[in-house]
Amino acid sequence: MGGMMAEDEVVKGGIASYAFEHFEIASYKALIKTAEMASKPEIAQICKEILQEEIAMADWLSQHLDDTTHEFLVRDDEDLRAKT
Repeated sequence: MGGMMAEDEVVKGGIASYAFEHFEIASYKALIKTAEMASKPEIAQICKEILQEEIAMADWLSQHLDDTTHEFLVRDDEDLRAKT
């Protein structure tokens, strides 16, 4: 696992994507409230539909982050053993 800190872009990418999805979720919640307060139900509805897509992606990323991390660590460990 010694080389892992330099080459963990896949794991970092998953973490960054997960964090960004939550930023998008919060943004759509704010947009929904804004549209509702502005009496724009059609805009609120569109934002609600998009919000569900963002939640689904955040859930998918959450469900796969452990496996992604595990696979990265296994491959990194195998690479280290092959080099020694």
